[in-house]
Amino acid sequence: MYFKNLFPRKLSYPVLVLFILLFVIFYPSLSISKIFKIQDIQIEEPFNLDFDKEKVINKAFVIAFDELVSSLITSKDQNKIKNTSLQDIKYLIDSFTINNEQFQNKNYLVNLDVNFNKPNILNFFEKKNIFPSIFKKKNFLTILILIDNDENKVLLFEKNPFYRNWNQSEDQSSQINFVLHEDDLFDLKMINENKDDIENFKFDEIIKKYDLKDYIVSIYFKNKNKINVLSKIFFNNQMKIFNLSYNEISNLEDQKVNLIIRENKILFEDVWKKANQINTSIKLPINLIINSKETNKILELEKYLNEIDLVSNFFVTNFNNQETTYKIIFNGRPDQFLALMEENQFYLNIDEKIWKVK
Repeated sequence: MYFKNLFPRKLSYPVLVLFILLFVIFYPSLSISKIFKIQDIQIEEPFNLDFDKEKVINKAFVIAFDELVSSLITSKDQNKIKNTSLQDIKYLIDSFTINNEQFQNKNYLVNLDVNFNKPNILNFFEKKNIFPSIFKKKNFLTILILIDNDENKVLLFEKNPFYRNWNQSEDQSSQINFVLHEDDLFDLKMINENKDDIENFKFDEIIKKYDLKDYIVSIYFKNKNKINVLSKIFFNNQMKIFNLSYNEISNLEDQKVNLIIRENKILFEDVWKKANQINTSIKLPINLIINSKETNKILELEKYLNEIDLVSNFFVTNFNNQETTYKIIFNGRPDQFLALMEENQFYLNIDEKIWKVK
């Protein structure tokens, strides 16, 4: 194919720039949808006369929606939308992909991914007066201590049923990765020596051995038929302290231990989600200019804007062969936007009314 004679020489460069710009902005395969993606939903149903594939897919939609809700909003807010209808869920879905389906032992097995439309999801939450959080995976060093006051001893590591059972089940919707404190004789000795004042003990000597600034310490006090839990969660240079109690716990069988673990994990997840909530009631309009000739940078900018949960929408308001102007709707403060942009190596000139990418 030949292109060099399609345009007059004096017009070829600006026209080519505009053509590339239009291609970058509007060509679907290069445009990353603003979606929340829930992966690896697995359904198994009997393949018999009552089998209906549409019902199987609908079941997957409900499971995917529940997983999305669990990953983004606090346990209290989850109760507000636990009865969301299938029709409403379908409205929030952008697309879905069947990765694998097979028939095995008279059963139908399917694995699929469900993509939820991010603006629609955020709008749905806002109408329910729910502020979702940014999905932000975080590693927390987790120190778990059991003080058995009945027998006057400290139980750590594998001797501690809370430690032993803590990571037995994985939750794909969890934002926190609990990195358990590793077995160490020095740590055991130090904690034993301070068990009588463990509530005030500083764990700095233990924590500094790990390459993690954020941590959780949960101390379980067993007194006859009662368990009291003192939990400390530290992140963003702030400490939050919580006290919980459980009655009628005569022995630490796995079922009761796992129930306490589940409630403790929900508490920590809620604290983390609240710290990263998206306030969709804040709609800050930001006008941003970028050089039209830097097509790679335009692609990178759009890709990154799609990835920022605090960006509810963005679109081109003006372009020519010199500059492209975007309007960005941001659910946060200007300084938050600037910090997020700098994290991805986008440095802005904010001296003028309309900000420019340097």
